[in-house]
Amino acid sequence: MTTDDESHIVRTSPKRLGQGIAIVVGIMIIGAVYAIMNFDHNYSIPPPSSKIKPEVDLKALATFERPAAAPSAASTESAAEQQKPTADVTLTILEGAATQGNPDYEPKELTVKQGESILVDNKDAMPHTVTNGEGPSDTNSGKLFDTSIINGGESAVLETADVEPGTYNYYCTVHPYMTGTLTIEK
Repeated sequence: MTTDDESHIVRTSPKRLGQGIAIVVGIMIIGAVYAIMNFDHNYSIPPPSSKIKPEVDLKALATFERPAAAPSAASTESAAEQQKPTADVTLTILEGAATQGNPDYEPKELTVKQGESILVDNKDAMPHTVTNGEGPSDTNSGKLFDTSIINGGESAVLETADVEPGTYNYYCTVHPYMTGTLTIEK
């Protein structure tokens, strides 16, 4: 119990208050130093993309129809393979390519004959492109070839008939750290 001359507020000594404030400020300073020192690393490496894929037929939902029974994995894959355009050579965008440091294009250095078509198969869940150039700041970027956006699980065809023989760098406009080389021979 307290007497009439005592307050109900818990009091502490100035020394203990100073120690508590010093501990809190010290922790904040350590956190700030860590965040500043690792800013470039945390900023340049995005988190991995989600590997969760919907099991619902989104096209059926968009038209307000009841989705059909989910087909087996084997029939889904064969149906997807049948819908893919045909081409002379395949360039694959690998799963997980959106995460910087992961393998991105396979093969990294592709050689084709002029006039051959290239099937660009996006195995990743994220959208990607195959665009000629060194990167977004290249003034000739996208002038020779560009697939535009290829959504996850989809494909596009790159035609080389109008591209002169030579070696060309390419990159993904969505993820500029994804790069490769295309050599076109006569």
